[in-house]
Amino acid sequence: MKKALFIFAAVLMLGTIAQKSYAQLSDEEYNYVTMDLRGILNLTMTTNPQVDFTFKTIQEYNQGITRFNATQLEVDATLAWDLFVYASTDNWTQVESYSTNGNAYLPAEILELKSSVTSAAPVNINSFSSLLGLTNSTVNNGHPSAATQFLAGAFGTGAGEQFAPGTAAHNPTTHKFRIDMRLKPGIPAIFPNSTVLLSANGNGIDYAQAGYYYLEVVYSLVEDL
Repeated sequence: MKKALFIFAAVLMLGTIAQKSYAQLSDEEYNYVTMDLRGILNLTMTTNPQVDFTFKTIQEYNQGITRFNATQLEVDATLAWDLFVYASTDNWTQVESYSTNGNAYLPAEILELKSSVTSAAPVNINSFSSLLGLTNSTVNNGHPSAATQFLAGAFGTGAGEQFAPGTAAHNPTTHKFRIDMRLKPGIPAIFPNSTVLLSANGNGIDYAQAGYYYLEVVYSLVEDL
């Protein structure tokens, strides 16, 4: 009996030694992987930034001049976005006068714009509309309001008040904008389509002075507001 117990103990000991001899060794190291997703909003003007209107015939005064695709814009964005437009001043700036009579203070609103992309905003340029001057646009320090003209999106973050992320290359119908511009002076040059009268500045003169003028139009791309 003692002999049998001795043999059994020896077998157990051998088994324990065998297990230890086949134990797997291991070690571990760790990587901490980070990801920094930066929001991207890119607005690119692919056309000449200067758009010229020259009125030198009676027909041009009466019928006006339309510049189709005067400005083309492309939007690339990784987040929801809005695009709005306004004039940087209330009036056109006269560089040179060709006459001693007439009104040199022409409101920004004599310029009409129309976009190829439809915006659901209450104030938009889905059809030819007077461009709002700085005060009328209610843009304050680059921030729009519900009264601002939107090319895409609208003021607010509700459903349908923004455009989705995407690139112009893959979303040409929503991320590529073709802006038509129109000026119609009439005779005398009172710009009858304008929402603001030339005499609104209080000088009482309701027709434009012949001269060379310019107006800065601002296109602003922002994260959905």
